[in-house]
Parts: sequence; C-alpha cells; structure tokens
Amino acid sequence: MNFMDLKQYFTAEAVALRLKSLPELKTTVIDEFFTRKVNHPFDKVGKSDITSLGTPAPLIMRGAASLPVDHEKISVADYEPYEIANHDYLSAADMNALQHLEKMSVQARLAGIDDTLRRICRATAEGIAAKALTGKITWPVATGSGLATYEVDFGKTLTKDPAKKWDTKGLTLREVHNDLRVMQRNVHASGYGGKVKFWAGDSAFDALVELADGWLASGGRGMAVESKENALLVGSFEVRNISETYIDPETKKAVAKVDANSVMAFASDAVHTLFYCAIDDFKGQLKPLPYFSKPVEMSDPSGVKVIGRSKPFPVPVVKAVCWGKVL
Repeated sequence: MNFMDLKQYFTAEAVALRLKSLPELKTTVIDEFFTRKVNHPFDKVGKSDITSLGTPAPLIMRGAASLPVDHEKISVADYEPYEIANHDYLSAADMNALQHLEKMSVQARLAGIDDTLRRICRATAEGIAAKALTGKITWPVATGSGLATYEVDFGKTLTKDPAKKWDTKGLTLREVHNDLRVMQRNVHASGYGGKVKFWAGDSAFDALVELADGWLASGGRGMAVESKENALLVGSFEVRNISETYIDPETKKAVAKVDANSVMAFASDAVHTLFYCAIDDFKGQLKPLPYFSKPVEMSDPSGVKVIGRSKPFPVPVVKAVCWGKVL
C-alpha cells in the first residue's frame, strides 16, 4: 500500500460506511434543546436564515397581494462560524502494517481514528451549544500565536429571578411552584411555549428536592410531588436536573452545562437550530457535513495525518428561553 491507495478509504461513501458502523453519539444539549438540525449550504449564517416561530399576520383582502416576511435588514454574513479541526497520525510504520491487511480490516482501523475525531467534534459542539443557552457564545479559538476568544451574541434571553431565593428559610414549595409558573408565563408572553421545559443546575435541584421533602413530610396536600429519574414533578411542572459538564479547552476545567444555582425554562416548540455549515475544504467539496475526514501525506517524518473537521453553529431562540437565578 502507498499513500495514494489510502485515498480510496476517504471517499464520501467509504467514510459514510465507517461512520455507520460506529455507535450513535448522544449529548443532552444538542439532542434535546437544539432539536432542529440543518446542513447549511453556506459557510456563514445570516439572521434571515434563522427560522422564527411564525408570528400571526394580518389577513388580506380578496385579490390583494400577499404580505412579505418581516426579516431584519442585515447582511447574510452576520454570523461567521469557525471550524473544529483536529488530526490523528499514521506513521510510516503504521502504513507498513496496514498494507498487509485486507480492505475491511483497514476500514476497521480507520474507523477507530474517525471515532476519536468525531467524538472531539461532538464534544466541542456540545460545549458551544451549552454556552449558547445563555444567548452568547464565548469559546477559545487557535491562532498562529496562541489562543484568542471567539464571541457571538444572539441577544438577551428572558430572565426572571424569584422574589425569594430557594434556600430562604420558611420558603414553601407552593411559592416555588409559583416561580416556575411565572417563568412559564414569560416564555408564553413571547409567543412561544406549546410545551415549556425546565432544566435545573445541581445546587438549584438539590434545594428543590429539600423543599419537596419538607412538603411531603409535613403532609402537604393539593399539589402533586413526585420523584422521577433525574427529575422532580412539582404540581404541573417537571424540573429536570442537568448535572452534566463540559471541559473548557483553555482552562481544562469542568464547566456546568446549566449554572448550578439557576433554573432554565425553554419552549420546546421554538426552532432552536444547530446549523452544520459548509466546510472550508476542497476535498470535502465545500459541502455542509456534520463530520468530514481526509488524509494528508507528511514527509518529515513520513506518515499520514488524518484530519477530522466539522463546522457546527448552534442558534438558540433567545426569547423562548428564560433564566432564573434561584440561589
């Protein structure tokens, strides 16, 4: 086998076959918040590309012209996503070993490399998506001289802090239920919210559980309280504990996907969208792909660099998200 032979394993069909053999990757924010996935044909995303709920419009008289969609007057290049690009390395010794293997065995070896690279892409996308829940992305970006900060501001989310923090002495569970109702109403008032879901950070959820335990111990009546897996049903609201973290690539420290002291309410009918934008690579035919890989021959030392790329861009509907600092 030589380097040219390896290219046959990086056709769109060969890569797709390898990816199909790997287990599906699942992450909470991408799967359950950014439920709309779009392969975007451009390398940038304009606000006019972002789908809104669809607000009510006036009727028209019989025979009258249709009404235009009311987009903001902005450029198509309003948002410019950056790529995720990492590589693994096959040394000349690795290539020597591969040339003695049958085609399926080579595919299996390359599948292991693709699996590593796609997991990096997914973990990075999940971290960026978690940042986007606040309405603003800040993420380190590699430059020739070190790290800079990439920032995108989608606007302010709704906020509604409770009148009393959830660790206030004497606070009742009914008051907490009212806090959740107010957050739900805030989302509804923006025109969203066929179903409003609640995610709570670790400390906030612990405080809620403690209040629920006190409610049940005192024989509280008139409001259903039920413990579920990683969630608590309080009256008509189900509050889910999101204790997951992502690793900040700059500090290497774990960061909570949902702030420990906060609760987030969001409309699941809002079109929170994860765009996969066109990748800046001729071998990838400049196409929008959730993941793309290619081999690059290296001469010193001899080997092949396998590069994995992705260009995810999570866009939340900020007026369909309400944050409350409860502790």
